[in-house]
Amino acid sequence: MASPAPRKTHRYATPRQSVTPPRQRRMVSARPAGTPSRRTEDIAVVQDVMDIDDVQMYNERVLGSGRETIYARTDEISVAFHAALPFEVRRELKGADFYSQSWTGTVDAITGYALAASSNTCFVWHHPKPTTCYILPCPPSCQDYAQPLSAPFHALVPSRSRSEPGLVLLSIRGDIRFWDSITSGLAGGGSFESINLELGEGEYTSGLLRVDGQIYIASTSHGRLFRLTLTSQSGRHTLSARLFAPPPIPGLSLARLLWSTPAPQPTVGNISALALGSSSGEIGRGIAADKELWTLSETRVQRWSLNKEVLLSEIDVRQAVGNVEDLEGVDFGVESDGTLVVLVSYAGSEQETAAMALDQYGGFGMGAPVPRRIYALVRLSASTKRCMKIDGVTGVPYATTAASAPSHPRLTLLGGGAVVAIRFVDVVVFCARDSPYQDRLTLKAPNTDQILGLGVLPPTQPPIHSFPAEQEQGEGAGPEDVLILTAGVLMRTRMDLERVKTFDEATGRAILIRALLTQAILYGSNPDNPLHFSFPPEVDAEALMTGAEGLSRAVLESDPEIIRPNHDLTSQLTSRKDRLSWLIRFINDNAALGKMSQRSRQRLATDAEKLYACHQLWLKMNEHLDAGASHSLVTDAIHAFTTAHPLLHPSASHDIIRDFFRYRVAEIGRLIPFMVERVERAGEGAMREVGGAVVVSSYPLTLTCFARTILQAGLSYRAYNLAVYGVELPMIKPWTSRPSAIDSVLKLVDTATRFALDPSKANTKSASRELLPELATVFFACVQERLDWLDRQVTSADEPGSERDHIELKERFDQLRPEILETLRLTSHLPNALTLAASHADFRSLVALLHQDTVYPPSFNPHAHTIEEYVDRFGGMFAREVVRWCVVHGEARVVFAMEESGRGEWGKYMDEYWAEEEGQGGKCDVVAWLRDLGQGRWSVAGTRLLREAKGAGDVGVKHFMLSVGKLAHLAQMQEGGGADEAVLDAFHDSLDFISVQEKMLQEFRETASGLRGKQKQSLDAQVDAVIKAKGARLRAERRHGLLGIMKIFVRQVLQGKALSLEDAVDVLTLQDNVEGVENYATALHLLAHAEDIPDARRQSSFRRVWCRIYNHDDWDSIRETANITDAQLTSRFRATALYTTFNVILPSPQLCQIPGVDLDPNECLSVPLMPEIKSRFPGIQEDMVGDLARDYRAESSGVEGLRLGDVYHRVRELVMLDLGYTREG
Repeated sequence: MASPAPRKTHRYATPRQSVTPPRQRRMVSARPAGTPSRRTEDIAVVQDVMDIDDVQMYNERVLGSGRETIYARTDEISVAFHAALPFEVRRELKGADFYSQSWTGTVDAITGYALAASSNTCFVWHHPKPTTCYILPCPPSCQDYAQPLSAPFHALVPSRSRSEPGLVLLSIRGDIRFWDSITSGLAGGGSFESINLELGEGEYTSGLLRVDGQIYIASTSHGRLFRLTLTSQSGRHTLSARLFAPPPIPGLSLARLLWSTPAPQPTVGNISALALGSSSGEIGRGIAADKELWTLSETRVQRWSLNKEVLLSEIDVRQAVGNVEDLEGVDFGVESDGTLVVLVSYAGSEQETAAMALDQYGGFGMGAPVPRRIYALVRLSASTKRCMKIDGVTGVPYATTAASAPSHPRLTLLGGGAVVAIRFVDVVVFCARDSPYQDRLTLKAPNTDQILGLGVLPPTQPPIHSFPAEQEQGEGAGPEDVLILTAGVLMRTRMDLERVKTFDEATGRAILIRALLTQAILYGSNPDNPLHFSFPPEVDAEALMTGAEGLSRAVLESDPEIIRPNHDLTSQLTSRKDRLSWLIRFINDNAALGKMSQRSRQRLATDAEKLYACHQLWLKMNEHLDAGASHSLVTDAIHAFTTAHPLLHPSASHDIIRDFFRYRVAEIGRLIPFMVERVERAGEGAMREVGGAVVVSSYPLTLTCFARTILQAGLSYRAYNLAVYGVELPMIKPWTSRPSAIDSVLKLVDTATRFALDPSKANTKSASRELLPELATVFFACVQERLDWLDRQVTSADEPGSERDHIELKERFDQLRPEILETLRLTSHLPNALTLAASHADFRSLVALLHQDTVYPPSFNPHAHTIEEYVDRFGGMFAREVVRWCVVHGEARVVFAMEESGRGEWGKYMDEYWAEEEGQGGKCDVVAWLRDLGQGRWSVAGTRLLREAKGAGDVGVKHFMLSVGKLAHLAQMQEGGGADEAVLDAFHDSLDFISVQEKMLQEFRETASGLRGKQKQSLDAQVDAVIKAKGARLRAERRHGLLGIMKIFVRQVLQGKALSLEDAVDVLTLQDNVEGVENYATALHLLAHAEDIPDARRQSSFRRVWCRIYNHDDWDSIRETANITDAQLTSRFRATALYTTFNVILPSPQLCQIPGVDLDPNECLSVPLMPEIKSRFPGIQEDMVGDLARDYRAESSGVEGLRLGDVYHRVRELVMLDLGYTREG
């Protein structure tokens, strides 16, 4: 299968068809990973974040008698200012457009000079002392205006006779300019030697390599090499050029020509890189024997002999790498052992490209550029003369985009290949060979700054700066110094190769991320720092979280490597607070927050909250002391805390208070209980006598204010920065709502309430009242926060016992909330109470607060407008609570009045409330039936009235409800609705029962009508009169239990109260019934139709009725038959209560079939047990229970002693005959 056409690596060309047509390729760089480009104007905000003194301290290190400016520092690498650029260079680069005109540069380690060149001008200067700048004209560039102007290739020419080197410039057209010395640049640079390479049509130069001081190699886009040789004639150096080809060998015979092995021919293609096979060797006049030249032509690595100028071998990288889509060779180098390090780029797969884009630019769809090329390092070693094998492939943490400036990445080997430095347009990437170490240096302003070149210093030059480890251990293991030339400054970078080699991937990535974050907050705020700190693509999430959390905790503990020691604690706290703000800003700017877990984000947020709370507490303490206070209870609390939990810190001092704020910020939540304990102690002894007057100390309130400040600051900081930290509520075990914190705040609320409402504390009353709203707000927030977290734990079942804790705390909060809100109202803080109730959706308390004044008519309520606003705001949730309050407090007229006033939605809210209550098993029939009647819902209204009448306590009310309910039911039938016979029967039975009670009331009132004077108005006298008239037998037989309940029931009847059915049965049957024998039959009728009485008690009531029926008459006298006829005996039977009762019940066979309605004397002897009596008469005294039990036994004993078995049957038979039934048998 044919390989794809090669891609041309140089970015400027005049297209033309050739043997191997070069592809047009634009190698571009990228912005820092995931970080929006920062313009110079953005740097102005740094002063708001970082203290200038801190910036100077951490950006400068004293070295001997001078200072150096540090730009970046980790254990493996340190970057510092080396030298400024000459004025002429800075002026030219200041307004340069790197997109329309290319720039190039280098730092030459051999000559000690630096170079920067555009398409027009080349600047050369001695980089240690950039006082003199040599300005030289460049050879003409390409005239194709469709392409950007190209900077020339360059090579400095070392000179042994002069301090200034020479210079070779090569344009892409093949024009060469040579200066024997750059000193002519002081006079315009016009004295140069010019030659031209003979290039073909469409061919252009692609590289220039200095082999030694006399020989240079130039490459072209057609795969050709030119040898440039520097010779000296008469003390003058001249430059000559010829095509790279084998020289003729004299003496070769025709036979040797025919039989010799021909040299391999190179595959024509664009040569993108040149390298020497050996990095060692002295610069001399000749070429070292067998020196090899390596070229990178498209994806083919070619090995040439410099002496013979022949191709020795050619290997395609694709054969070793495999079939990678759109693979390109970009640059390469040769390690000391001959291993090739090839920088390749490729168009990654869709998943890889998406992952790179997400890591480096934060995601698609937001204007973020999509990566075009992805880079990797391929290490190749020779397995045979013509084959190579892969020793390893390393991904490069960089990717170009369409928005990147034009650039051709170049690599440089450090330490013989131990580290590869890859120069992109705005990033230098370091990749280690023997460890997974990777790091990057990124320019802050890639649009206005550019990395022009690198230079590796020889190890003999003294270091400008050193590592902390080297300062302690002395000589290191061969650090490597690299000079980085940018458009703004020349930096010196030191790489500790030994640390790089021992880099541990397991812990090193987290350390590296933390080091990056540390650099960001220490050096990133320096406006003169050209570097921008950003995460590499595909940053490890676990390393990111570990590094960020470790750095945050180090700031809290005032780590001296990060926080500058400062006696001014206010300034020190501000600096630490700004460090944490810079940390989260850096993470957000790099779009790395999404890689952090919610727990990790919340840890960072919690650290910032605690630091902010400590800062606010310290400011409050200073204000308190500055106001003239001689002592602060916070100091006592901190001393007590330190005594209980000693500080084990090597930097601890004698100043316990400042040490707490320096090193124990993370424990601020644990300090609150100690502060509250001091409040309670001070509150107990707060009153003292001064000059004969009682004065209340303000210390408790002051300390209360301090404790409130801590929690209030933490909560407010959290609410303000939720989005900054990406926190999703509820928080995970928030420190502001631990049980100890909630209990502490509640104690503070109680203390403030006590001071605010106690008249004896008049001098602190105003201050405590001002504290209450804020304390209540903090308490509500703490409790709600914990409830939210516990609710989440209950849902996820993460922690056992969460459900129980949630229920207990919620019940406690529901109980405390109305009390605290009412206290706020009483202390003239009604607006605060309303705000709190509304914010926590406590509509029940909100309604109660708004209905403490005049409520009817609604327009007279001073909060009427506020109620309307809340209805508009919260809708039915609030309105239904208004309906509930009005119903519960007997003010239903308020709701109906609001409906009648034109706000018809109140009718809807009432219906919703009825439905909600009934859905929860509640009853609201007492008012709902009015709404139903008004809406013509007759059947519903009737059913409601029937249910409500059962619980009515007044006979008149009950009668009214039943009557209206029956009428509503009849109205439903009249409108064609179906008749519910059961409901209709229930109305009839209930109305019959009401009639019985009304009759009893009338009889009792007639009995008591004979009273005169005050006795007539006395209820007790009326009761005594009724008992005396209708309870003679009970009194005579000393039935104290029955007589007692009889008095109770008579009193209720006289008061117009409704009796229960069992009570009415007892009243009917316990009377003497001299003239009302039919009461016994009435009682049986009532019991027969009773539905709400337990069956056991119902049967007991039946038995009690029959016992009283049998005991009503004097059976001994009736059964005395001496000297009487049968007719007289029959007449006596017809005059008994038994006959009257049978005469009523027997005509109804259905009634007689009900168990208990017809009982013979033996069936009614059973007596209720004590538990049943207590159930029948709940709440009565124990002695009365015993009296009733004795009375019941006496009733049964009386019936048993009468032996009425034959009488029962005789009277029953007599009634049947009188009713027209024939005698049986």
